Amino acid sequence: SQVFRANLAVDKSLGDGWLVSLEGIYTKDINAVYLENVNLPDSKVKAVGADNRVIFYTLGSNGLPGSTRVNQIYGSIPTAQGGNNGLKPNISDAIVIKNTQLGYSYALTATVSKAFDNGLFASLSYTNSDSRSVNDGGSIAQSQWRDRVVSGDPNENVASYSSYIQTHRFNAYGSYRLNYLNEKASTTFGFTYSAAPAGRFSYTYSGDMNGDNQFNDLMYVPRSQSEILLRDLGTYTAAQQWADLDKYINQDKYLSSRRGQYAERNGLLLPFYRRLDMNIAQEIQQKVGKNMHTIRFSLDIFNVGNLLNKNWGIFRTTNRTQLLNFKRVETTGVNAGKPVFSFPYLDATNQIPLTNT
Repeated sequence: SQVFRANLAVDKSLGDGWLVSLEGIYTKDINAVYLENVNLPDSKVKAVGADNRVIFYTLGSNGLPGSTRVNQIYGSIPTAQGGNNGLKPNISDAIVIKNTQLGYSYALTATVSKAFDNGLFASLSYTNSDSRSVNDGGSIAQSQWRDRVVSGDPNENVASYSSYIQTHRFNAYGSYRLNYLNEKASTTFGFTYSAAPAGRFSYTYSGDMNGDNQFNDLMYVPRSQSEILLRDLGTYTAAQQWADLDKYINQDKYLSSRRGQYAERNGLLLPFYRRLDMNIAQEIQQKVGKNMHTIRFSLDIFNVGNLLNKNWGIFRTTNRTQLLNFKRVETTGVNAGKPVFSFPYLDATNQIPLTNT
């Protein structure tokens, strides 16, 4: 693979121990990895309804999607079925590695620091970044293709948010060095504070809605009840499910902004996570012959805030990112051809609905 990368940094001393730094890094994919499963049929069929993504079902006599999935129709592709031998191998996935230029990333960092005369040092920095990729990393080509959540053609060359970007990040550092015994010994106390979003997630369906034999379908966010077909779950009626789903979408800042659209890969940004770390370093100097030797003992306490208070230094994650369960495709009536879903309870035993992200 090939990338173009540029980096520019400026340090400016303001006097009296003050230092201001600005740095920018930009990376653009020239030839990055892009994966296609060429054993996937080239479907032109789309689902019926608001969620009209490309689907991989066989067609019934009425021209509507039937129940046969792509893993059952591989026989329509040459040499994909008909025996496990050299002439007709039984192939489930044939991943071709290609190149793409769509990915990019940037990071802008500003830092201000101050060195005091009494052994005290402090700094504060802020980083703003973004990163888009077509495929995130994985152990093998097949898993990289499989694990990319999609709303259209699973082989489409499209970029979205990378999995591990932190759009915002604050870092603060402070230390105090105490010298004694004629400066033959010193103790340094250091603190590092960081605050950044706790990660990114994708809203997907549970089940294989598009029939490509993978469970990687991004959710369509309905504008109204008319755009989604729900089925009863015992006494939990479709109308009750819609009422709870509608409330959930309204309280979710990301989903409420995506009504009438598909959720994006890694589109959901988790709340900020704040952590305080502590370091204590003890140094002892001793001259042996002509050389000065230093022994250093270090104690690190990670997430020391949580040691002091159980409500500090914790991060919040989602209750559930697979909001809807794909059940089937409706085959009769006015809704024929539409996918059918359910919005299950958060706690089915106690019939507690999912109400917040």
